[in-house]
Amino acid sequence: MDGSAGVRVVLLGAFRVRRDDVALDVPGARVRALLVRLALAGGRAVEPGALVDAIWGDEPPAGPGPALQALVSRLRRALGAPGAVALGVGGYRLVADVDAARFEELAARGGEDALREAAALWGGRVGGEPPVVAAVAPRVATRLARLSVEVVLDLAEVELALGRTGAAIGGASGVLAEHPAHERAAGVLVDALAGAGRQAEALAAYERVRAALADELGADPGTALRERHLRLLRATPPPLPRPNALPAPVTGFLGRDVDLARVADLLAAGRLVTVVGPGGVGKTRLAVEALRRDRDALLVDLAPVAEPSEVVAAVLAGIGLRGDRDRPGGDATALLAAELAARRSVLLLDNCEHLVDAVAHLVALLLPRCPELRVLATSREPLAVDGEALVPLGPLALPGIGDGLDAAVGTASVRLFAQRASAVRPGFAVDATTLPDVVRLVRALDGLPLALELAAARLRALPLPDLVAGLSARFRLLAGGNRAAPPRHRTLRAVIAWSWDLLDGPERAVAERISVLPGGVTPESAAAVCAGAVPADEVPELLAALVDRSLLSLVGGRRRMLETVRAYGVERLAAAGDLSAVRDLAAAHVAGVLAGQDAVLRGPGQRAAVAAIGAEHDNAVAALHHRCATGDADGALALALSLVWYWQVFGRQSEGAHWLGRALAVPGGPSPERDCARAAHLLGLADGGHGVGDRGEVGALADRVLAHRGLPGHLRVLGAVLLFLLGRGEGVFRELGAGGGWLSGLAHLFLAELAENAGELDRARGHAEVSLDRFRAAGDGWGVAGVLPVRARARRYDDLDGAWADLREARALEGEFGALSPGDRVRADLRWVDLHERRGDSGAALEVLAAARARGEQVAVVDAREAALRVRLGDLGRAGELLAGVGGAVGDLARAAYRVASGDLAGAERALRRARVVAAASGELPALAPVAVGAAALEQARGRWAGSGVLLGTAARVRGAHDRTDPLVRELVDRGRAAVGGSAFAAAYARGWEAERDVAAAFVL
Repeated sequence: MDGSAGVRVVLLGAFRVRRDDVALDVPGARVRALLVRLALAGGRAVEPGALVDAIWGDEPPAGPGPALQALVSRLRRALGAPGAVALGVGGYRLVADVDAARFEELAARGGEDALREAAALWGGRVGGEPPVVAAVAPRVATRLARLSVEVVLDLAEVELALGRTGAAIGGASGVLAEHPAHERAAGVLVDALAGAGRQAEALAAYERVRAALADELGADPGTALRERHLRLLRATPPPLPRPNALPAPVTGFLGRDVDLARVADLLAAGRLVTVVGPGGVGKTRLAVEALRRDRDALLVDLAPVAEPSEVVAAVLAGIGLRGDRDRPGGDATALLAAELAARRSVLLLDNCEHLVDAVAHLVALLLPRCPELRVLATSREPLAVDGEALVPLGPLALPGIGDGLDAAVGTASVRLFAQRASAVRPGFAVDATTLPDVVRLVRALDGLPLALELAAARLRALPLPDLVAGLSARFRLLAGGNRAAPPRHRTLRAVIAWSWDLLDGPERAVAERISVLPGGVTPESAAAVCAGAVPADEVPELLAALVDRSLLSLVGGRRRMLETVRAYGVERLAAAGDLSAVRDLAAAHVAGVLAGQDAVLRGPGQRAAVAAIGAEHDNAVAALHHRCATGDADGALALALSLVWYWQVFGRQSEGAHWLGRALAVPGGPSPERDCARAAHLLGLADGGHGVGDRGEVGALADRVLAHRGLPGHLRVLGAVLLFLLGRGEGVFRELGAGGGWLSGLAHLFLAELAENAGELDRARGHAEVSLDRFRAAGDGWGVAGVLPVRARARRYDDLDGAWADLREARALEGEFGALSPGDRVRADLRWVDLHERRGDSGAALEVLAAARARGEQVAVVDAREAALRVRLGDLGRAGELLAGVGGAVGDLARAAYRVASGDLAGAERALRRARVVAAASGELPALAPVAVGAAALEQARGRWAGSGVLLGTAARVRGAHDRTDPLVRELVDRGRAAVGGSAFAAAYARGWEAERDVAAAFVL
């Protein structure tokens, strides 16, 4: 466990928290609930929604986010270790030693030492639920309670096997004292008493359990306990403990806790469970781990069995018999049924997929005849037998592309690769240097355990970067593994080929052709790529067959292939010479889908269109790549243009710029579409901070796009947006805004921006209102979400409730269009910081800033903003710490305020002059307003009260409004009035307010 914060949490028994051996008080039931829920996560991140559910249940607070942040702050203070509760990708994570996590780890490890330590950790009543856990996570408390019983009994069995009958009697008796009808405990106790020569007590123990079962459950003892009773009556010694028939693991087992629990629950509730999943996903290992503690488990590996007729003989051999040869003239199936009916057994039938019919018939015959039999099967497709419960097993959890180190190393795929890699290359670790390559590797290999193990083995001979670079030829690269493994698991190609060879001709044709669709498959897209090879009306049924065989999975209504399976299919298509033709079919289908959805993307069908385009996006990118690679310029441009507004809606302009650039690089003649693509490409580059290039050429391109009157409005407007970047285009936007509909809404949005930049706030507000009306009427939620912050900026000076409502609605709408880009997210955070501060809630503002900093996005901007707030709050120490890490012009305004507060007036003036240069260069008049306010504060520090008033009036003039809600402005106004009187200060303010805007701009410094 990670104890870097020095915090230890005790959940088993009396709740206690310590830091460096000092007892800590965690006041408040909700703060304790937060701590318990984080502790139960075992060091993994917990999503805020899950924490809210655990703390407040069915009665969440009106603002769950801020309420949770407040609790986190209280918990951090209580723990006295800021790093103990970390915020990262995926939520909050507790960095502490937790006894419950250690208990589960020891219980899973088994063995005398581990079990003894686990029993000591539990300490409390065996089978009793830890109260503090039960209050927050009842299901976890129940699981821990059950596990405590299993630990005591596992340890008792170890003691019994070592001849320590007294200790075994004590352990089993302790369980029965709390759970009088527990049959496993009774069995251990009876065996231990009999082993100690205390047959009479053993018989009495049996009778007590029999009576308890009758009273509590109305049931008789099971077969195993009845057999023990008969042995006692016959005075026959108990058999020596039978060793587990399952193979002992030689490596750790990672990342399958939920799946293990599901297997256990289903086997407890039913009698047939099948673990299904693709090859190499770890079905066998999961099944063995699930039954490892069950002494009645028997493993039958069916992989070597070639013929269905040999299944019964293989199962007989697996349980220690030899079929008909043991009973001349007998029936092997009847012999098997008779043997299994006479004892309690859990039959693990491994690798059933190539014999699925024969296995299904056998299981259907055995279960009714053998009431004490349970079956756990592994297969790449279900047995399809009555009563079967499925455990679909997918790849291990993957890190996100942008995950930090802590979040990534907490995922099962990274943990497995790191464990196996360190075994072949001592000293290997996932750290800041190796993390990017490890994330790329585990994602490229789908988190498939066998593939990860094969890749880790290659680190003996290859540096990690070379290994990652070689994954484009994964089947050649991962061609050597465990020599002792079955042949189908020694190479990555063999794993997939085993499944492929089980398909019939049409199934194989569909599997190969849909492999060109990396973004998933629908029946329509599958039929399109199978044209000429498989009849369209047969495709849905064949897709269902591939799902059953674990070559496809259903994800969000689409069928998806693992990347490794897809690569195998593409390889097969290429070998047959069909790859390019099938990709042509895929590109044509995707282009048709996108053209249809782009037509409704800016209206009432927007949400459905966004979902449809998003689902096809990876396929669209693959189609773009194919058309660029094959020189299809017109096709590539058409595809890229159909994605332009989708990229805009989701803030993915840089991605759009990349693909537009690729399409434009394909040789082709001039056309309106090429001009539009060029305009969209330049806009994407500008959004990424790269500039638009030669202004004359850009202006000419904009004019050409606007001159193409036959273009759809949503493409023609790209020319106007280019003019906007050049500081022109107001007339064009007025022309476009004169009508109605979506295009008018967009035009008025830009007109609002232009008016705001000119310091004409009333006109900006009017355009924003019109834009909002147009977008609402069109049904464009993205447009509404874009206008609301513009209106909120205008309303914040005199209508905080209205601004709050606008930002809240914008945030709700933005959530419908995926995660914001890092830059947009920080800008949104800063809008909330500004509004919280204006409403007098500095604590909430600081919480938003802390959350933004934890994400690691634009940290200098966030630090500068917090520094300015800290200065106003009088916390100059923290402000100075923050500014020490902020370089360049980003922090000049905050630095000026800090210098004024520290008495360094000359330094403040230098910082303000730098800030003015940056603000003037932006071309946005309101950008000068905060510089003027900072200069007013400097004037007051110098005792120049009239000059301060003029500058505050100047700030109002360049922003286009009196700022009645900014706490700093109000403070400066109040001080000025107190110093020179209300009338004199108002007169000075009026001189600044009444100046012409260009003159006012020159007043600033």
